[in-house]
Amino acid sequence: MSYLRRFWFEGPVGKLEGLLRMACPARAAAVVAHPHPQYGGTMDNPVVFHTERTLHNNGFTTLRFNFRGVGHSDGVFDGRAEVEDFAAAMRWLTGVAVGLPLLAVGYSFGSWCMLRHAERGDAPRAQGLIAIGLPTGLYKFEGMGQLGSPLAVVQGSEDELGPKAEVEQLLRNILPAAQLSILPGVGHLFEGRARDVGTAVLAAALQMLPPLP
Repeated sequence: MSYLRRFWFEGPVGKLEGLLRMACPARAAAVVAHPHPQYGGTMDNPVVFHTERTLHNNGFTTLRFNFRGVGHSDGVFDGRAEVEDFAAAMRWLTGVAVGLPLLAVGYSFGSWCMLRHAERGDAPRAQGLIAIGLPTGLYKFEGMGQLGSPLAVVQGSEDELGPKAEVEQLLRNILPAAQLSILPGVGHLFEGRARDVGTAVLAAALQMLPPLP
């Protein structure tokens, strides 16, 4: 049993628009953050949608949301302060999914916001972090050594913003315990492979959760 609810929750500069799917019973909860707003990223992005739906269909209570200035969210795009929007989403979902393991998922710009939040050690701390399309060509990720939570990365083999060799080297040098899943033949947008991304994210998420009794 589940339901989909569109709502607004309090962010750092006003209300943030979100979509909540409650699982009943739920085994875990997950926040899913969208790619760069200035390049068309919203919570309705196909990769975000299919990732969130796949998690929900497998027992996760899920929240996807629009960063400030996107859709019906208040505020304007900042480029860095969206980390605080991500933090607000994590706090809000923790208050709803009380006692459940919490995972954080981000796609491209959303992954940068997620990892910056995790690097700071802010509460709530996620039990696991999953980055989709890690944009190593656009942002620095040296702080990943201080995450404090397991990390998995789902990357396209032809990702032009996060080349496979670059991502492999980054993880090998900074966080060798991280999982890396490569989807062959696709670039940063995962054209036609959004469902496959959802499947890969689910596989990583299940490895981060305690086994079912």
